[in-house]
Amino acid sequence: MTLQTLEKKVAGIRIESATNRVYEFLVEKFPPREIKNASEHRAYRNLVGTLMRELSHRIDKRSAAGIRQYIGILAPLIAKFEETRWPRSRTSGQEVLEFLIEQNELTQSDLEDEIGTQPYVSDILRGKKELTSEQIAKLSKRFGVSPAVFFPS
Repeated sequence: MTLQTLEKKVAGIRIESATNRVYEFLVEKFPPREIKNASEHRAYRNLVGTLMRELSHRIDKRSAAGIRQYIGILAPLIAKFEETRWPRSRTSGQEVLEFLIEQNELTQSDLEDEIGTQPYVSDILRGKKELTSEQIAKLSKRFGVSPAVFFPS
């Protein structure tokens, strides 16, 4: 198909929307498209960073709306590239617990109220036992985290 053929086929299609010159400029200058490599990813991330800084300044509402609209289109493309390129590894409840113990400079004995005796905590950290829902609820409360962090992500 040629560009002329495509132009003829879409000529009658109208999408009603208020035009925003900032948005149109951004789309024309930096067309949103699937990100294929690290160089494109870096460029789009830099662009979003620049636009976010502009939003933090006092700019007129129409410009801000155009920037937000453009970022709304671009952000999922960046996220898709990142999820494909750098998938998150699965984290177990035991690994989260180990991290929280370390970050809070606790010992296994410090968790007696939430989990039980030190040998029981040790068994959980070595993967010999699983956290119960009651233990997860207590740990969530103690550390101020969602119970979801103790389930595989």
